[in-house]
Amino acid sequence: MKDFIIAVLAALGVLAQIGAVVLAACIVSAMVSPAARAALAEPRALLQRYGLWMAWAVATIATAGSLWFSESADFIPCRLCWFQRIAMYPLVVVLLVGAVLKDRRAFWYAIPFPVIGMLISAYHVYIEINPEAESQGCKASGAPCSTKWIDEFGYMTIPVLAGSAFVLIALLLVASRRRDDAPA
Repeated sequence: MKDFIIAVLAALGVLAQIGAVVLAACIVSAMVSPAARAALAEPRALLQRYGLWMAWAVATIATAGSLWFSESADFIPCRLCWFQRIAMYPLVVVLLVGAVLKDRRAFWYAIPFPVIGMLISAYHVYIEINPEAESQGCKASGAPCSTKWIDEFGYMTIPVLAGSAFVLIALLLVASRRRDDAPA
């Protein structure tokens, strides 16, 4: 059962990556081409209406997955995993509140979390690839940051999963933002 759940979570990570690439391509196309902007008007309206809910779903699945890894699969979170959790877990609440209240400022109070999370995830992937660059803080935490608890499809590790979720959440926030949304 453990292998099955890991495979499902890894497959969800791949879907997040595909979704992020498609969404990024749509955002860039709409920015540079009036024809693409017109063609993407209806999907954009849907994202403006449901984007926060979609970002919340991604954050909720990522949070549940990280809890499953530590509480059911008995993988010990390393120091960088904890920092990624610190960036992911609040998004479940922040995005839910923003979606329920239809708060047009939700972008502004949510976006720092996935941006910081992406940076931590990227550094964590770097440490996995280059274990000699691991700091003493990571080594002393009881679980080295270079440990690959999973390695699905030849590249899908836990920090890659987290990074994929952070990128998709950030893009959903960007896509769901209206032009007239401004910080208070």
